[in-house]
Amino acid sequence: MESATAAVGSAHLIEADHLDIVAGVPRITVRFMVETSTDADEDDAACRTAANMRHAVQRVADVGRLGVMRRNRGRWEPVQAVSRE
Repeated sequence: MESATAAVGSAHLIEADHLDIVAGVPRITVRFMVETSTDADEDDAACRTAANMRHAVQRVADVGRLGVMRRNRGRWEPVQAVSRE
């Protein structure tokens, strides 16, 4: 958990973090804010931050699926990585 929050906290404000056990599998959740800009740029920043977090956690634990969600009008929606060509 410390690796995850350190990786995210180095670039963004962390609002909350949780370590849950779901069906016997640990799940790390880190809720953070990115700087306000366009939706695409915010999503891209969130995906880059999540990738950095994953890399940090992989140093100390096995990592499974990575999900990035965005709060939109009271609902959590999955974020797609933005392709920059």
